[in-house]
Amino acid sequence: MRRHSEERSGNALIVTLVTIAVVSGFVALSIDLTRSVSRNVQRSLLLRQAINIGDAATEMAFADWRATCIKNYANPAPKGSTFNAASVVPSPSPGNFPGVSKYTLTNFAVVGVDSSWEPIADDLIPPKTMGPNPQNYSYYYMATADVIVPTLTSKIVGSATDSGNVVAKVRRILEKYRHNKTDKAIDYRDDLEIHPGPTFVVNGDVHTNGDLYTAHSSLTLNGSTSFSGKWSVGFMAGDGQHSESPTMPSWGTGEPPAWEQASVPFGIDVNDYHGLIENPTTLPNGTLATSDPLYKSSYSYKDNYTFMVTIDASNNIEVRNSAGKIVTNKSKNPKDLQTYNLFQDAITTNENITDNREGATTGTSSIRVVTLDVSALTAQAADSGNKIDFSAPIIYITDTSADPTGMTNKRAVRLKNGGSLPPNGLTIASSNPVYIQGDYNTGTTASVKPESDTSPDATNAPSSNPASPTVSGYDRKPAAVIADAVTILSNSWLDTNTPNSTASNTTVNTAIVAGIVPTGDGYYSGGAENFPRFLENWAGKTLTYYGSMIELFNSKQAIGHWGAGNVYAAPNRAWYFDKNFLSHPPPGVPYDVDYRRGRWFMQ
Repeated sequence: MRRHSEERSGNALIVTLVTIAVVSGFVALSIDLTRSVSRNVQRSLLLRQAINIGDAATEMAFADWRATCIKNYANPAPKGSTFNAASVVPSPSPGNFPGVSKYTLTNFAVVGVDSSWEPIADDLIPPKTMGPNPQNYSYYYMATADVIVPTLTSKIVGSATDSGNVVAKVRRILEKYRHNKTDKAIDYRDDLEIHPGPTFVVNGDVHTNGDLYTAHSSLTLNGSTSFSGKWSVGFMAGDGQHSESPTMPSWGTGEPPAWEQASVPFGIDVNDYHGLIENPTTLPNGTLATSDPLYKSSYSYKDNYTFMVTIDASNNIEVRNSAGKIVTNKSKNPKDLQTYNLFQDAITTNENITDNREGATTGTSSIRVVTLDVSALTAQAADSGNKIDFSAPIIYITDTSADPTGMTNKRAVRLKNGGSLPPNGLTIASSNPVYIQGDYNTGTTASVKPESDTSPDATNAPSSNPASPTVSGYDRKPAAVIADAVTILSNSWLDTNTPNSTASNTTVNTAIVAGIVPTGDGYYSGGAENFPRFLENWAGKTLTYYGSMIELFNSKQAIGHWGAGNVYAAPNRAWYFDKNFLSHPPPGVPYDVDYRRGRWFMQ
């Protein structure tokens, strides 16, 4: 019996020892697994930390790169070496990453890259990358940041790492994109308000470098809408002309307005862009010094116009050719003589019109206008004996006797008989307000009008099958009017009209680049719905419009507030973004430079 008892006791001991061994093995495996998981979790957390540091570093590089490019606006694409100096793109300091004490940042730089994002030599300019529109193109750079974070059991010696360190090599593509401003339906540099009464549909993209204010359910935004400030479903401070409760607009793309980096007109960051249309040689208080960044971008600068026409206080007309040379009736060059005769015949001076918004009524307080007969230009371009270059005509025309403050000596330019434009389009620029009278760029003749005039869309919601804005056989040309302000006068306008007289259906096909009188002191700017200004009773009548509306500055000469009585009644707005501008923008149209964050990746 004792023997069997001893055998059972020995077996139990063996089982116990085996069990202990197995359990110990499981414990060891568990401890090892726990350590492995802990190490992996630690490395994952440290990798995330390294990536976050690298991402923040490239974001700082983007800000410094953008500021440097804007400062060097005269250089379309700086070389990579431009960004080598620590003072240009300074390396982030530990203070930029609070709570992170152990890391090393190396290879922090901005380098030029080609279209496949391969780095190029520092002394080379990044190649221009173009899309289908040759006037829109990009330059690419890459921000780099290598971040080393040690684990608990590793250390960093200089830039060397051992196998325990966590390394994140973060890369961000930076794009400098130049594009024409006419690629949007509405583009504002300043705050943008859209507060229509009746239904108003915007078919096309919308952007403002400032704040966006929308407060009516009657508004539908069918394109991409963006703002660089904030978006408010409400009214701007200082607007004393809207007391109704704000309501949310609609958007057709399924995407509400979204924040976007501010664009930079002409790539030049200044407070006031009105200098683009001022005459630096003659305006008494609008003079641009040759050192002004806008000087060589002004439409009155000799490299930026095809013809320059100025009218003085005595209604004398001075004409300059594309080289900036004054042409006269004694010019010996046949082309110069032809240019002089063209504008002497096409221009009528010392006419007067009434503008109640500006408080300009009859007599000496009315607005003195110089009228340009656009049909004379079109006829000259079609003449077999024409010697003048109409390949991309830009005409700068202004009355230099205007009071630059708009208080007295009110002057303006009127465009008349503009039914047909030269074959390659036409851009008119002026420091004065401009009035477009009657159909413009429609093919209209004395006997033929477009369908948009005879059977227009009768609502403010653009139709999916709109009435044609041109007569049969006429293709609308790329056109722009760039001025202190732009007012549309209908086909029924007569200079003898009394204020608020009856308008008639009218069609205008052109981009409009102009200023506004901003909201404040109880007044409303008029919003995008009144960006083109009106003077007649348009009730029940339609303004058909194809174009792009661009606000760049505050008006300085047309300074009358919107909303005064006895000025106008609003038209039906059959307004469309001219998609032709995406491939054929108007001659010399303003352009934007966008600085974009592109692809993010790790090497």
